[in-house]
Amino acid sequence: MTENNHSYAIVSTTRFLLLVDLSSKLVKPLEWGREEYYGISWFPEDTELVLSHSVVDNASLVDISSYAQSEVGLISHGKVSVPGFLSQPHQIVCGTDGRVICTNTGRNAICAINLRQPGHFHEARISTTRWDRLSIENIHGDHLNSVFQKGDRLYVMAHGHNKGSILATFDYPDMQLIGMESIKGRFGMHNIWVTNDDQRISCHSEVGAVVDLNSNEILFEAGVGAYTRGLAGSTEFVLVGESQIRGRASRQSSMSAVWLLDRKTWQPLDYFCLGPYGSVHEVRLANVADEAHHGHVFKGLSALVERDRSQEFAEMRIAESIMAKVTRGAWRPFRSIFGTPSDGLAHAKKASADELCLQVLAPLALHERIKFRYSLDDPANQSHVGIVAYRGNGNDTDMDAIILWRSSETQAQLSFWRHDGEVWAARGGVSIAGLRLNGEMQFYVTPEGVSLRIDGDIVLDTPLEGFSPKSVLGIRWLGATIYPPEIFSPPSELSGHF
Repeated sequence: MTENNHSYAIVSTTRFLLLVDLSSKLVKPLEWGREEYYGISWFPEDTELVLSHSVVDNASLVDISSYAQSEVGLISHGKVSVPGFLSQPHQIVCGTDGRVICTNTGRNAICAINLRQPGHFHEARISTTRWDRLSIENIHGDHLNSVFQKGDRLYVMAHGHNKGSILATFDYPDMQLIGMESIKGRFGMHNIWVTNDDQRISCHSEVGAVVDLNSNEILFEAGVGAYTRGLAGSTEFVLVGESQIRGRASRQSSMSAVWLLDRKTWQPLDYFCLGPYGSVHEVRLANVADEAHHGHVFKGLSALVERDRSQEFAEMRIAESIMAKVTRGAWRPFRSIFGTPSDGLAHAKKASADELCLQVLAPLALHERIKFRYSLDDPANQSHVGIVAYRGNGNDTDMDAIILWRSSETQAQLSFWRHDGEVWAARGGVSIAGLRLNGEMQFYVTPEGVSLRIDGDIVLDTPLEGFSPKSVLGIRWLGATIYPPEIFSPPSELSGHF
């Protein structure tokens, strides 16, 4: 019996996790915000989904340097995630032994991961190659992308790049390689489904088709401009994911679609145009036994059907707007030049690593001193906070800036920069290392120059050209949190104008 007599599919794309009602064609975004969704699975009696996430933009992986920094991909189980160590993970399946079998595609391997013991995993390969590619020209990996368990056998599809696709067979749970079969004349394959009568079905993605590997014949062809990836099947019908054929950099805005095919004839029964959610990565049947998965229906479907993520998002945005109004009062007399930081507890403003923010006071002749608490939140070279003397006109130009930037996991460094209207350039004479990643910063103009203290300790007390009454004092920050600034009174002997 299906949920309310409806059949549901769960679809992952580059940017979204979707729930699709196959009866009404209603498409509900379940989740977004975690970089690049791919694999979908679940354990037989569990009510939480298991997902794989690359946590990087696929288009950024072009050479060994970018791949070497890509081992941040992770497996999530509901709201809990294992520490990231995977490189561009693709398809997953919850195995019969309680482990999650995952394609660690960037590392050219298959991993069986024990979610109850973070850091414990079993790895296997079909070749000695350790990375998917070394450069745009040197793409030598197997690009293992799909896994399917049937009894004590694990079937793994290798895309193969320009070498041609390979179907590998391992025993399971030992994951010893049993054999490899080159798929004649086929390149860029995804998915593998071994049916109860041993028919082997896969997506020939590059030509927009589904093929029978036993005969190497096309079962279904989507037509011009289609990329097939994602395969689900019941006793009566088959679902096939479809994306537009686009470059890697454009996949996040691709139209997403799913074909509904008759299982016996492989003829189209329907077509679901989901919307511009990005390239389709995976398709799973939720409340119908999915023979192309592990055949267990998802016990947590009711919660997904009842969940209204759009309403939750609307309520969150209204609450954020109310918070912004309250926070705005705490930030007077500042005005925003650019950036939209998020509001946090204690009226703090958080700027993400890709949201540069600048807020300024009235002219420096009126306000020449400021203090605030800060926290450099994001990784090294992606987090800074600066005191600026701003002379621009709404852009990130024309200013002097004393920048405190995160230089390591434990320390920050101070330096002086100037934008002359054309380019940024470091100014000599100021370079101070070993500073705190969070604390209270006090800054004021003195008769001789400027003074900067962090948690009461003098960091800078020197003549510094650029901070004059012709400028506007402000705060410029990225990947950091700033708490409401205050106009404070410095020592009385420093109260004159500079």
